Amino acid sequence: MTEQTSSLPSDNTPVKVDTGDDWRRLSPIAIVYFTVRNIINTAQGLVYAIPAIAVSFNAFDSLNSPEAHIGIAAVVLITTLSGVVSFLMYKFRVHNQHVEIHTYVFQRRYTNLPLWRIQNVKIELPFYYRPFGYALVVLDTAGSGKEEAKIVAVPLAYAHALRKRVLFEKAHHLEPNNTAEVSSSQSTAEPSHTQDDAAEEVLNTRSVGDIVIHGITNNRVWIILGAAAPFYDDVFGYVSQWLAEKGLQLNQLVGEQAIAWWQFSLYAFVVLMMVMAAIALLSVGGALFTFYGYTLSRADDRYIRRSGLLNKLEVSMRSSRIQMITAKQDWLDKILKRVNLYFEQNSTASQQVQELMSPNKLIVPSVTESEAIALSQEVMPGCDLHHQHYHTISKRFILHWIAVAWTVPFLLAVTIGVLSNHLDIVVLALGGFVSVCLLLTLRWWRWGIAFDEQYIYVRRGRIGVDYLCFEPYKVQQVMVKQSVFMKRRGLATLKVVLASGSVTVPFLPEKYVHNLANVILHEVESTRRSWM
Repeated sequence: MTEQTSSLPSDNTPVKVDTGDDWRRLSPIAIVYFTVRNIINTAQGLVYAIPAIAVSFNAFDSLNSPEAHIGIAAVVLITTLSGVVSFLMYKFRVHNQHVEIHTYVFQRRYTNLPLWRIQNVKIELPFYYRPFGYALVVLDTAGSGKEEAKIVAVPLAYAHALRKRVLFEKAHHLEPNNTAEVSSSQSTAEPSHTQDDAAEEVLNTRSVGDIVIHGITNNRVWIILGAAAPFYDDVFGYVSQWLAEKGLQLNQLVGEQAIAWWQFSLYAFVVLMMVMAAIALLSVGGALFTFYGYTLSRADDRYIRRSGLLNKLEVSMRSSRIQMITAKQDWLDKILKRVNLYFEQNSTASQQVQELMSPNKLIVPSVTESEAIALSQEVMPGCDLHHQHYHTISKRFILHWIAVAWTVPFLLAVTIGVLSNHLDIVVLALGGFVSVCLLLTLRWWRWGIAFDEQYIYVRRGRIGVDYLCFEPYKVQQVMVKQSVFMKRRGLATLKVVLASGSVTVPFLPEKYVHNLANVILHEVESTRRSWM
């Protein structure tokens, strides 16, 4: 049996933890995790059925029927039983430098994950785990679009010991072709000098005020409002009834001779402000729930983030595996001089995950511009996002999109307005066309690329602005694209592919694109630096 020593952040006393070879069962607290997961999956599936349910019958009235109560009770019972079954059919072990997981509900699944291939170890502490000292461990590998393995309920000490074990194997470069040559004493030795044991240096913390600013400037409540669209009629009817009980009739307010237009405008403005304030409060609450207690620290060559109000989350990422730095500023961020900074690893395009929950992306929310510069240079020394001479794309970008996408709809709308003698349609079409031209102009003005012999920088955006920075030797693929019309004008599009995703800059001079592509390919071929 192998023993590992783990030190918890809140306790300096070493804890002996057994990490090998026998098969292990989860703690019974895992039943709660499996049940909650099944409920969430069921709810996500029902979201697609909400419009049909709302159209076919009144959902609010049906929920009060005995049949609805029986149905809800049956769903709760089934999900709970499925959680118990998932718990009983789950076992795992760490054996011979591999993590092995057996699960079985409707189909048998076996996961075998070599420790040396694990790139990130994410430790989550759901609020229902924390009183009992348990954690959820997520292991993912390089190039994976999804998380490879989850050990859903282990003691917190074991979670940290497993994380140390993974870092130990990575530090000693254990590969499949040489594991047999490693002595038993080395492979099972206590990793007391791994990177995880290095003293952590806190690089950045986020105060409650910073998180509130992030909630205001990065409002995502519109997603909730969109999901609630089928119930708008019922909500409006309920509000109208409530106002009528208070002596306020909406149909009287909007009558032709009820009140003056300026009074009605004032009422509408007040209601709009109240709705916007409620949305802002929801967004701020979500930001506090997600980012409360945020810290970004460094231990040797790893960056570690921790945050969460109820569910605590801890994710680590090797600095060498950071593919790209992205600094994002929406229009409100620019006014408040705040930046959302992202350190991106491998892409998760096949799986829509939240920014904070993704094991492949570190976000530092709403930092000041000076903090963004300092953190960028901490990760990529010498990186200077804002003081580059960006090569702006050609103005033909504007003409291209006006001709290809917007000329025909504009002419069609104007023709309909003229033939039907509706001047308002013509005015709206002209206003929309001018707005599109303005947005395309802003897009052209902000889109550019720069290279300072060490890093490649890309700037883009419309109202806001995003800055990207990456090292040429980490590029996996370079593409030069040209249409017939672009070739006649000596223009080309450059597309580079990294593990974190692709970056495209269109309508650049053809000679510049080929020179930059050759520089990138030469850097990749000549340096042969490993970033794994």
